[in-house]
Amino acid sequence: MAKLLSSQVKVKDGSYSFSLESVKVLKRLMEAQAREMEVKALASPRFDPFHHTTPGAQLCNNPTLPQEMKAVCMEPQCHDLFVRFVALITPSSDPCEICVSPACTGCY
Repeated sequence: MAKLLSSQVKVKDGSYSFSLESVKVLKRLMEAQAREMEVKALASPRFDPFHHTTPGAQLCNNPTLPQEMKAVCMEPQCHDLFVRFVALITPSSDPCEICVSPACTGCY
């Protein structure tokens, strides 16, 4: 039942609107991409992660990118759009904005 409800939640930015599940997949892909680039950079100080392709193109070429998000790949600034979508579902690290404890008595 939770799957059904979460698939009905839409995340919207401008004229684009995607299911919450698709944006969660996008977030996992972007996190994996960042980890991969970090490992390669540590292995080789001369590593240029974007020598051949941009981060957006790398995501767009990933076969696990949700089909509904492929339309964003046609935009010149597709990576910026992907980043904004992920930011919309990522909670702030400020514990006062989103309380980290149900027993919270307020921020100092």
